[in-house]
Amino acid sequence: MLVKNSPTSEPAGLAQVEAPSIPLINVVEDEPAIQALFRNIGRIAGFEVATYGTVAEFHADFDPARLGCLVLDLNLPDGTGIEILERLAADGCEMPVIFMSGIARVSEAITAFRLGSLDFVEKPFDLDNMLESLQRAVDKDHDRRSTSASLEHIRNRFCRLSPREKQVMELVVLGAANKEVAAELGLSPKTIEVHRANVMRKTEATSVAELVRMHVRLTS
Repeated sequence: MLVKNSPTSEPAGLAQVEAPSIPLINVVEDEPAIQALFRNIGRIAGFEVATYGTVAEFHADFDPARLGCLVLDLNLPDGTGIEILERLAADGCEMPVIFMSGIARVSEAITAFRLGSLDFVEKPFDLDNMLESLQRAVDKDHDRRSTSASLEHIRNRFCRLSPREKQVMELVVLGAANKEVAAELGLSPKTIEVHRANVMRKTEATSVAELVRMHVRLTS
């Protein structure tokens, strides 16, 4: 099992066998013993693990495009886990976060959850509980990315529509019949039939019901 301990570099031989599909657990924690513990957890669970001792190291090397999750400590040499969460939230990063601390106030836990933390774990933590939290976070990130990719695929289909076809589609998904759409747009029913057929073809919808479902997903 390849375990990445960033920011130190890996031997060339190991770098060649990295598999991007393997979830990457990004751990921001300055205690070497806890860093080593997470590397062991990675070996057990089949994750890659990247450890960062400071906020600066994390921001310099973090890749939000990689499937995985974040584990953030509260107190770091050059900042706090809360500050990292605030920056990630401002950047629109939606990767699941596990927040951990040995000394934490309720207000900090509330702030962490408000900024998107999935779990708040007190140190010292139970190994099995941490494994469960990591797996839950990775599963959530996988589902989020799958949903995002599906929506992007639908969005690309809808972008094929001409302005007129989009007008027709908006009325069709509201349940309007061809004659009603024709009257609304000042066109002939025959022309509406053509536009409607183009809408179904370009969006790859097999039925009006499916077209409505796709429209709802994009607009909800």
